[in-house]
Amino acid sequence: MSSKIDPRAVVSAGAEIGSNVEIGPFAVIESGVRLHDDCKVGPHAFLTGDSDIGRGTVIHTGAIIGDEPQDLHYNGEQSRTLIGENCTIREYVTIHRGTEEGSCTRVGNNVMLMAFSHLGHNCQIGDNVVIANATLLAGRVEVQRNAFISAGCMAHQFVRVGRLAMVGGGNGVGQDVPPFCTLQDKCIQGINAIGLRRAGFSDEAKDAIKEAVHIYFFEGLNRINALEKIRAELPQLPEIVEFCDFIEETKRGITQARSNRK
Repeated sequence: MSSKIDPRAVVSAGAEIGSNVEIGPFAVIESGVRLHDDCKVGPHAFLTGDSDIGRGTVIHTGAIIGDEPQDLHYNGEQSRTLIGENCTIREYVTIHRGTEEGSCTRVGNNVMLMAFSHLGHNCQIGDNVVIANATLLAGRVEVQRNAFISAGCMAHQFVRVGRLAMVGGGNGVGQDVPPFCTLQDKCIQGINAIGLRRAGFSDEAKDAIKEAVHIYFFEGLNRINALEKIRAELPQLPEIVEFCDFIEETKRGITQARSNRK
């Protein structure tokens, strides 16, 4: 099926356009961009650089994808932006390409980026992630699959948000948020119970995760002792191994829990 390109759009001869692609008025698609089949690009969107947009992704009005990184070290290196399949990129989202030669900013499949959100250079976003309105991720932030970041959040460079974690609205995230946890008021509150239920976790897994989170955050143990206790006392389900490994791999530290929780 042929593509539908508004005559007022500007599409470079060096862009690669798949079949059944729709491009709205005043959109700009520069050389080096690849739009796979069934993509839609709204009015006034700007796609530039070495940007690969996966099949079925919808890009709304005014979004900017693949522009140069906001990094003082950047000096024109050839870097990339990779967007997966069936993503939704809403109005005025900005996604910057990587900084170093050959590096990339990567967005997985089935990701929703709501209006005015920003992904800095070299961010790595897993499948099925939701990032809500006006949330800003600095360079090299990693958000693992099925995580949810609510509106108006800001994440520091190099922060990681673990799988199926939930970050409440308006939070600043300066340290890593482990998998399966909920962050609110800049502190870990407990497990993401709703997310685990919706993901179909077994009762055994949910109970083990809840206990692991309690041991690590709410028993007053240091990191080494807490991880030793989790490994000694809990069934070593894949989710528990994932939780412990994530904590051990941290470079920025782990977000703390509320100190007044009983």
